[in-house]
Amino acid sequence: MNSKIRRQVVTLIHDYLEPRAIFELIVKAVLRDRAMMSLCFCSAGRISEVVGGPVYFWDKEMQQAVKTEKRHPGLRRENLKFSDKFILVTGMKVVKRSRKLIEKYGSQIAIRDDFAIPLERGLFQNVFWDQLVPFGWVIKEYVDSEAPKRGKLFDFEDTRAWQIIRDSTGKFPNWFRAQAEHFYGHYLLPDTVKLAKFVKIQDPKHVKHYIGYAWTEQLKDTQVSMDFNWIDNAVEKIRGRLQL
Repeated sequence: MNSKIRRQVVTLIHDYLEPRAIFELIVKAVLRDRAMMSLCFCSAGRISEVVGGPVYFWDKEMQQAVKTEKRHPGLRRENLKFSDKFILVTGMKVVKRSRKLIEKYGSQIAIRDDFAIPLERGLFQNVFWDQLVPFGWVIKEYVDSEAPKRGKLFDFEDTRAWQIIRDSTGKFPNWFRAQAEHFYGHYLLPDTVKLAKFVKIQDPKHVKHYIGYAWTEQLKDTQVSMDFNWIDNAVEKIRGRLQL
């Protein structure tokens, strides 16, 4: 599916699910694929940034992304740093950058800032970060049980990932990205500049449609607006399989 069609498909997304519903879609798949989709959701990254695939450059004159002969490596085991409290994702590369930006600012412009996926509740002041904890534990289970000790984290690239996501959830990679950006934009980083920096987009206007008003913002107890009861149970199941 080309980038133009993908953008059109994303514009058709009108229903945004709570993390629990997304998690329930993910857990139908095998562990490796659950981890891949969890990273897609937690990073709000493009599928090629997670599993690898073609490298694109933005052509300003053509106003579209142009595929090159280069291949993006995707996340490597070395990009994930584990502690008891969170997974730190470092050096995640962006697949779409203009040559002029790279020439002007250097290769660092194509690398995302470090970000954390929580492994325990209460790590952040904003309670909605707790919703990502089960996804973090899916990633941890994969890394502890099946992932390679070094090198490429997943043994497939974007085309295969598309097939896996479609077959196991009925969705597509950009659907996970849209769901993630909506969740981040409404609950975690409700600021266009911060959200743009998080996903490493130069122009904040490209994510402004994910920033929205939420009636929950002024609630004293924000947990009444979203289901938090599922989190501990989901984590305990994984901890049980890992015998922790």
